Amino acid sequence: MKKIFISLSIILTLLFSIMSITACDFIKAGEFNLVAPDGAPVVALADMWGENFGEAKIEYNVTLESSLNAEFVKGTEFIVAPINIGANIHNAAQKDSTKYDYKLMNVTSWGVLYIISNENKYNELGSNVNEFLSQFDEKQIDTIGLQAIPGKTVDYLFKQANAQVTINGSEASTIQQKIKSNTPVTAVLGEPAITALKNSGAKFDVLASVSNAFNLVTGKDFPMAGMFVRSDVAENNSALVSAINERISKSVKTFNDDPTFMKDKTIENSTLNANVIAQAAPKMNVKFKNSADSKDSVKFLLEKLGITVSDDLFIL
Repeated sequence: MKKIFISLSIILTLLFSIMSITACDFIKAGEFNLVAPDGAPVVALADMWGENFGEAKIEYNVTLESSLNAEFVKGTEFIVAPINIGANIHNAAQKDSTKYDYKLMNVTSWGVLYIISNENKYNELGSNVNEFLSQFDEKQIDTIGLQAIPGKTVDYLFKQANAQVTINGSEASTIQQKIKSNTPVTAVLGEPAITALKNSGAKFDVLASVSNAFNLVTGKDFPMAGMFVRSDVAENNSALVSAINERISKSVKTFNDDPTFMKDKTIENSTLNANVIAQAAPKMNVKFKNSADSKDSVKFLLEKLGITVSDDLFIL
């Protein structure tokens, strides 16, 4: 009888364990919004764009990067954003300065930025990164995102080489127009805009990948953007977060295996050109790393940009 009682106890324990695991793995029904800025962030999600996850219905939208702060403020559940924007929102939430808190799910953009020039007086990046950066001493460079990752990162790099560089903020379209009109300019611009600019017949040189320069200076990778999830969603629907993470990983692999698949994709409000994307793909550094695997690189970059975050930013 005792043996039977022990056996029943073991069976019940296993049954409750299975039920508990099943409950944890259950994707809860609901309606959720997902936004991503046009460009590399949309490319990373292109293969999964429009998909739902069981009874969890996802509304996908392409937005402007300048609109991302508003998406965080209104509480959009899933937001692809530059790492520093999401980190700043998280830090603000810790101080009760904003209503919604967010956590990092993954990083998919590891650097689309390049230094380009039509001035024909600069050398390309070689093995000596300080020598490369020093040639811009007392010169001017235009950059997209002056107060965001692009501007702050190149400012950090030039300072490491003791190069006194005047960095001017500019819109991508302004930089492109200068190049097209042969106005002398050296600038920081991203892919796939650079490939599109080359295809237009504009003449300029690509001097360096900012990702490569950052790696040569620091020994670290360059995590630019990834998916943030509202903290209460991460807590209450962890199975959905896991499922989306897994699907993003597969979407990134599909893109890297054959970027021409985007010729068959229609993404409303996206300006992406499938032919340009296919050409630019090798230079876009699209790869998937979950939050835990990205943590060290993210914290390191943010520190260099003057932002300190705790481990609770990450889904570990």
